[in-house]
Amino acid sequence: MCGFAAAINWPEAAATVGQLIEGLRHRGDVTDPLVQVAPYTVLCTRRLRIVDSERAIQPQVSCDGRLIVSFNGQIYNHAILRDEMIALGVRFQTESDTEVLVNALSVWGPQALERLSGMYAFVAVDIDSGGFLAARDPFGIKPLYVIQSGAGFLFCSEMKPLLDTVADGDVMMLPPGYALTATRCVPFQSAIHQPRGRRYPSDPATLDALLSEAVRTHLPPGLPVATLFSGGIDSTLIAHYARKFLPDSPGYFVGGETAPDYPFAAEYAAQTGYDLRFVEFEPESDAVFARIRDAVVTSESFEPNLIRGALCSLAAAERMRRDGFRIALCGEGADELFCGYPLLKLPFLDGNAQGEPIRDECLGLMHRVSLQRVDRCSMHYQIETRVPFLDPTVAEYALGLDAAALVRMQNGIPVGKVALRDLYDLYPESLPSAIRSRAKVLFDVGSGLKDTVWKARFNDEISDRAFCDGQKEFARFSIQSKEELYYLRQLSQVIDVDRVPHLQDRAWILSPIDRYAERLKAYAS
Repeated sequence: MCGFAAAINWPEAAATVGQLIEGLRHRGDVTDPLVQVAPYTVLCTRRLRIVDSERAIQPQVSCDGRLIVSFNGQIYNHAILRDEMIALGVRFQTESDTEVLVNALSVWGPQALERLSGMYAFVAVDIDSGGFLAARDPFGIKPLYVIQSGAGFLFCSEMKPLLDTVADGDVMMLPPGYALTATRCVPFQSAIHQPRGRRYPSDPATLDALLSEAVRTHLPPGLPVATLFSGGIDSTLIAHYARKFLPDSPGYFVGGETAPDYPFAAEYAAQTGYDLRFVEFEPESDAVFARIRDAVVTSESFEPNLIRGALCSLAAAERMRRDGFRIALCGEGADELFCGYPLLKLPFLDGNAQGEPIRDECLGLMHRVSLQRVDRCSMHYQIETRVPFLDPTVAEYALGLDAAALVRMQNGIPVGKVALRDLYDLYPESLPSAIRSRAKVLFDVGSGLKDTVWKARFNDEISDRAFCDGQKEFARFSIQSKEELYYLRQLSQVIDVDRVPHLQDRAWILSPIDRYAERLKAYAS
């Protein structure tokens, strides 16, 4: 939806926030007024106009005049919450979800966070006391970063503006599902409740209804919506449900006719009349390699899994923007929730107790890899990409499934996402069986990027001696490959990576997986 900046008890607050907002111009199409709540407390938003575009100016003030909030994201159940508060006597001036959020915080306090279904990051300030509450959604779909100096706090939706604006201090990341005040940073109870006790089998009819409704609530009224489409199990389901409500909604495929994903995407388009639009992507070309710097700087990362996908995501978002879209849907989250990765399939074959800790860790890392890629790359071109699989109803359902509903053996090979594959049997006329039977293929690989060819480019760029020197220079970042070193050098030329501690805390699975090492080699597909 946007990007915002907020200064709490910060010297030269207005000038500082103004500079931060300049660094977020790509995240929206209008800069809302800078509001000074107190001499050293200021909020401002660079807004992508979607919901009640003319009146949803930020920051918004609660009905009782007590709270003021700047907000990035989308509250999908804002109409339901609005009706609840109207019944309590709350008066609304706009149709915006921002006004719903600020009034929910005023009516229910921090407990309002348990009622929210959406992707969000916000800072709310008590106008009289000067106290504040900052929070981020449970999966970290939307980002929020902060620099603290004594009693002062400076918030921003991206890291680079903070580093460019303030000469000293580390940039800290607010963890997903956490709320921050001047004295505490604690997890909050969200709308996603971890199931307890016995796990249950999958019911395709129930999941069908849940996913259909999740997609429906993620569609904005009155605006066209695109889908990032690979012809994989997840994006095909998202396209299928989106077209129930918006039949003309197109899909954007990154790659050409030689890409591994192409036959599957083409089959779905031929079978259903889907408006499939091709985004040019030649991964072995010098042009794509030359975009690495853009991908690194935009993503604010050097994690290879993120950067490779970012090259594809940037190309898709650029084309969507050129075609006039502001909203897109994607299938992120399905692999983590429903066990699409070998790293999840093998432990779940051994049962829930073995699989669930690793799945929890995978879900906990999404905000550092796939969701960070989705946010930065789409917002770089003023596209808000939404992730229906992470809707609380779908996530809670997936988390409650028994291992047998997630993974099964087929022809001697573990097959994941069983619950999602079973949905294809409900719609044989529009969901091809060839896609139902697909093995997991990473976004960049499916678009045509070949691992061996890609790695060879970095061997040409960095000698063995230079790699050893780079490992020593960046020892605190635990560099494992020439590819990582290349990305990190690009990033370090643009931001002071030493001021971002979480970059050193790599986005790696820490759960013990040694027992699966050999089997992972065998079932890499």
